[in-house]
Amino acid sequence: MKYSLFISLILASGSLFAHDNYNHDFKKVDVKSMSLPVSGFEQFIIKVGSGSLKILGSEQDTIEITADIYQKEPGKQYCLTLEPSINNANIALLKANTCFNNNNTRIDLSIRLPKSLITRITDGSGSIEIDDASIQSIDDGSGKIEIVNNRTSLTINDGSGSIEVTNNIGDVVIEDGSGSIDIDDVTGNVSIDDGSGSITVKNAQKFTLVSDGSGSVNLENVN
Repeated sequence: MKYSLFISLILASGSLFAHDNYNHDFKKVDVKSMSLPVSGFEQFIIKVGSGSLKILGSEQDTIEITADIYQKEPGKQYCLTLEPSINNANIALLKANTCFNNNNTRIDLSIRLPKSLITRITDGSGSIEIDDASIQSIDDGSGKIEIVNNRTSLTINDGSGSIEVTNNIGDVVIEDGSGSIDIDDVTGNVSIDDGSGSITVKNAQKFTLVSDGSGSVNLENVN
């Protein structure tokens, strides 16, 4: 099944979200937009390298993406694709900054998607902000993770950076290298395997600490 990708330059003021400007060696070189109807897709897989990621769920039936591209050397190659997976036509696949020289390019992504679309994320580095979506898993190298109003059980494997999860339907399982963890309002169980950093869990059915290297553990209204 083939879908047309609509890629065009847009004004920064027309972005779905505000973006941070990269200082030092990086300069903003391009802004692109992409969209894909979700009819027939059961999952959405996001594979991204360096750059921030913002996801907002909605009632729409398309995936809409705005990409702000920053480079140390303008004109260098980078990859940015949104299409059905070659291996499974039931999966929509986004790849951004996962090829060529990742050190030369950073891509800030802002994504609107159907709030019920099961989504899995593999991220290299950069902050992640998610609101009102169905994120099933996050495999993250580094950067702060903030998730609000997640609609499914969630698994996070994180190298470093703080993690905040608020209002999650289902279980939350976290394996974390370093950084504080704050969990509040989970309908299911919370399980954490932590290297270092404080842990705070409020309003959950059950809490299991698999292991903890260092840092305080604070529980409130947890059975």
